[in-house]
Amino acid sequence: MKPKVTPEMKLGMREFENTIFMLKAIPCEENINRFALQGNLNPERLDNIAWFLPAYLSADFNLFFIFAPNVNNRWAISCSQVHIENDNQITAMSETVPTGLGLNAVNELSPGSAIELVAYLKTLEVNGLGYFDEEVGKEENVRFQ
Repeated sequence: MKPKVTPEMKLGMREFENTIFMLKAIPCEENINRFALQGNLNPERLDNIAWFLPAYLSADFNLFFIFAPNVNNRWAISCSQVHIENDNQITAMSETVPTGLGLNAVNELSPGSAIELVAYLKTLEVNGLGYFDEEVGKEENVRFQ
């Protein structure tokens, strides 16, 4: 019997780039602590709907997880590259991209950090908050907002 290859096992591979972490639970003030990274880093409000969480920070590459209804109006965690000045001032954010594409970018710079981020998302999955979906990113009319 062949072991099942789950989407996150493809980290670093081209076929992982369209994988998106879809949310089953919508983040809100009452449950945001369930999405904490390393137990104490909670996502913060980006605007009146979306949330953000620093996922990977370095001198020349910063990636945030964006929690928003931005995949055909369905809630997901996508990624945005962020430019930070003066240690904490966000001066620019890229358009969001699929979770897999963002994780592959981190994997190029720091494989250990990418594995930790996959472990974070797997913890969300085990807790019933979301799941890796490698099909939604292949849909012809998928729209990131």
